Amino acid sequence: MTTPAPDPATGRPRLPVATPGRTRREVVRRLARRRGRLTVTLLALLAGTAVSLTAPPLLGAVVDAVVDQSGRGRVTALGAALAGVSLTGAVLTLLGGRMLVGLVQDTLAGLREEVFDAAVRLPADTLESTGSSDAVSRVTGDVEAVSEAASGVLPDITGAGLTIVLTVAGLAVLDPRLALAGLVCLPLHWYATRRFLARSHRVYGDIRRLESARGQTVIEAVRGAETIRAYRTQGTHLAELDERGERAIARQRDGVRLRNGFFGLLNTAEFLGLAAVLATGYALLGRGAITLGTATAAALYFHRLFGPVGLLLTSLDDIQRATVGLARLVGVTDLARPGGADPRSAPRARPAPAIAVTGVSLTYGGAARAALRDITLTVPGGATVALVGASGSGKSTLARLVAGVGRPDRGRITVGAEPEDGPRYLVTQEIHLFGGTLADNLRLARPGATDAELVAALRETGADWALEPGRGLDAVIGGPDGAALDDGAVQHLALARALLADPPVLVLDEPTAESGPESRAALGAALERVTRDRTSVIVAHRLEQALGCDLVVLLKDGRVAEQGTHRALLASGGEYAALWRAYTDHTDHTSHTDHREHTNHTGRVRRADGARAEPEPHADQNSAPVPGSGAATDKEH
Repeated sequence: MTTPAPDPATGRPRLPVATPGRTRREVVRRLARRRGRLTVTLLALLAGTAVSLTAPPLLGAVVDAVVDQSGRGRVTALGAALAGVSLTGAVLTLLGGRMLVGLVQDTLAGLREEVFDAAVRLPADTLESTGSSDAVSRVTGDVEAVSEAASGVLPDITGAGLTIVLTVAGLAVLDPRLALAGLVCLPLHWYATRRFLARSHRVYGDIRRLESARGQTVIEAVRGAETIRAYRTQGTHLAELDERGERAIARQRDGVRLRNGFFGLLNTAEFLGLAAVLATGYALLGRGAITLGTATAAALYFHRLFGPVGLLLTSLDDIQRATVGLARLVGVTDLARPGGADPRSAPRARPAPAIAVTGVSLTYGGAARAALRDITLTVPGGATVALVGASGSGKSTLARLVAGVGRPDRGRITVGAEPEDGPRYLVTQEIHLFGGTLADNLRLARPGATDAELVAALRETGADWALEPGRGLDAVIGGPDGAALDDGAVQHLALARALLADPPVLVLDEPTAESGPESRAALGAALERVTRDRTSVIVAHRLEQALGCDLVVLLKDGRVAEQGTHRALLASGGEYAALWRAYTDHTDHTSHTDHREHTNHTGRVRRADGARAEPEPHADQNSAPVPGSGAATDKEH
C-alpha cells in the first residue's frame, strides 16, 4: 500500500486521488456489468431524439405548403404529423431518461457501498495521518456531487449529444452548404471548451482540498475544545480557520470567474453560427437554390442546437466537479487492501501471536521531546501485558502503535511472524454508541454474526442487562430516538464487540476509564473474558488492573523504566513498588477498605504482594451497569 502524499494546504498526508485514466477505466468497468440495460437505454434515447428531429422539416413543409397554396388538407395533415412526432419523441425521450437515471443510480449505489466499505477498512494509521475530514468529505460531499451529476446532468447531456449529432446530419441532408455555415461557431466552441477543461479540473480539485482542510480545522477544534479553552488559544484557532476559509473562498472565486468567461464565449459562438446560417440561407434562397421551407428548417435546426450545445458545454462545469469527486472516490477504493476475507466475517482459527517491540521511538510533529524512546519489549503469544505509568509517560502512544495506529519513527513492531500478521483490535477510553438497534451496534464487529452469537457474546461478557425484558437485540439505543445508556454500559457493549471480533491481538487503552463504582466489577469480569486466549495489551489507569496480568511494564518519560510480574516488581522495591504503595494508600483513604486487598481486572481478589486471597462478598461483584443510571454518553452518533 502506498503512503499517502502530503497536502500542500495542511502539510499532513492526504488520501490518494485516482488519475483520469484510472477513473475512466473504473466507470467503463462498472457500466460493462450492465451492458444489456445500457444498450436498451441508449436505443430508447436515440429513437426519441431521431423522432423529435423530424419536427423542423415538417415545419418547413408547412411553410412551403402555405407558400404554394397547397390547401388546408395538406397543412392539416402536416400539422397532425408534427403533433404526432412531437408526442412520440417526448415519450421515448422521457422513457430513455428514466431508464438512464435508474441505470446510473444502480451503478452509483454499488460505488457508494464500496467506497464506504473501503473507508471503514482503511488502516487506522492512514485515517489518523490523513485526518478524518478527508475521508468524511469523500463519502459525503464527493458522493453527493457525483450523485447529482448522475441524476440531473448525465441524462440531459446524453440526450444533448445525440441531438447535436442528428441535427448536424439533418442540416447536411437539407443542404451541405447550410451545415458548413453552421460550423463557423466550432473554432470558438473548441477554444472555449479547451480553455475551460484545462483550468477547471485543477481549480475544482483545489477547492475540494481546501474545503477538506477547513473542515479538518473545525473537527480538531471541536475535539480539543477543552484544551483550547484551558490554554486560551481560541484566537489562534479562529485565525487558522479564517485563513483556511479565505483560501477556499478565493479559489471558489477563481471558479466563478472561469465559468463566467466560458459562458460568455459560448453565447458569442452561438450568435456567430446562427448569423452565418441565416446569411447563407438568404443567399441560397435569393438564387433559387433552396425553398423558403428549407431555409426555415435550417434556421430551426441550428436554433435547436442552442439548447443541446449550451447544455452540453455548460454541463462541463458539473461534470468536472463530479469527475473530481469520482477520482477521489476511486482513490479510496484503490487504497483499501485488495482481496482477502473480511476479518470481521468469522472468528479466527489460529493461535494468538507474540508481539515484539524493537527499538521503537516516536516524536509527534511539533513536539519538543520524544513520546517514545528506544522501547524494546516482548509479549509472548496469549499473554496479557499491562502498561502503567504517569500521565504523559507514553502508555497510550505505545498501545496505539501496537494496535497499528501510526508508525514509529525508528524501530519496528512485529506481530507474529510478520509485521502485519493478522488484525489487531483497539478498544479505547473514547466510548462510542451508534444510533440504531443493539444488534446493529454489536454487528459492527462482525456483520455476519447471528442473533444467537450476539446473545452469547453479551452473556459471556456479563452484559445480561441488555437482554432483560423491555430491551433485547431489537431495542433502539443511541441517537435522538434511542434509549440513553450510561458510559459504563457503553463500555460493556464495546467489550462485547471485542469478543465478537475475536482478534488474535487485543489492545485496550483504559477500557474502563469511564465506569463508575456500580459497574466496575462487571466490567472487570468482562475484561478478563475478553483477554482470555489472545495476546492482550492493557493501558491500566487503575493499578489493580495489573494484578492479573502476566507482565507489567512501567513507562517513564517515554522509556521502559521497569518490567516484570507484579510480584517481582513489588519485591524489587523500585519505582513500581513505590507507585503501588502510593496508589494503595490513596485508594484506602478514599474507599475506607482494607489496604492489603484489592480487586484486579479479572474480578479476583489478591493481596498487595500478589498472592491470591479468598474473595469477599461484594454487592456489586456480579452486578452489571444499569442503562440510564448515569449521564448519557456524548459519543452517540
